[in-house]
Parts: sequence; C-alpha cells; structure tokens
Amino acid sequence: MSSSSRWPLFQLRRLSSAITNGEAMKGRFQQWKKPVYYAPHIHPLEKGPDFSHTDGRIIHVTSRIQLEYKQDQLRLAKKIVKLLGEIDAMEAAHKQAESRRISEAHEREALRPKLKGTKSIT
Repeated sequence: MSSSSRWPLFQLRRLSSAITNGEAMKGRFQQWKKPVYYAPHIHPLEKGPDFSHTDGRIIHVTSRIQLEYKQDQLRLAKKIVKLLGEIDAMEAAHKQAESRRISEAHEREALRPKLKGTKSIT
C-alpha cells in the first residue's frame, strides 16, 4: 500500500476528529446535529443505597458530592412542600368559586317568573 493511497484516509480521520468536540460527541451517528439529550453522569454516591440509621442518628457527610446531593434533595423537598401548599390553596379557591357559581345560579332561578299552567290555549 502506497503512502499516497493512505493520505485521504488520514485527512478523513483528521476531519472527523475536528468535527467531534469531546467525549459527548464520540460515537454519535449524525455528529453535525445538536443532540436532543445528554444522559447525565450519576455518581455512585447519588444512586447508591441510603445507609442512614433508622433511629434518627446523623450520618456525617464525607464528600462534597454527598453534601451537594443532600442539599439538592432538601431543596427539592422544600419546593415540593411549597408547591403542594399552592395546589391546596388553588383547590380551596376552586371549591369556593364553584359553590358561589351554584348559589348564584339558584338565585337567578328563584328570580325567574314561574309558569302558571302547563296547558296551551290553542
């Protein structure tokens, strides 16, 4: 095999390595398109079992990743509680509006003139 026949292959490899920009692009079929989704890297301390004590003793955090994970979980829990409170307030407001609408409909029905008879004159 001559060196002139390997030259286009070398250019192709250099071009393909210039197109890819890091490990996230490695192995993608259509490298020129922006990917729809990158799967996050999950650290073993984040997806592992929870070794906290059942009697409530505190487990000391031993790494920054654990600390960030615990803080993120606390932030999510606070946000969930806040949003559930907002949902409860919305449900209560909806019930009040619905009962007010029904009572106004009954009041309008009470003010309407009643039919005196059911037989037609004709």
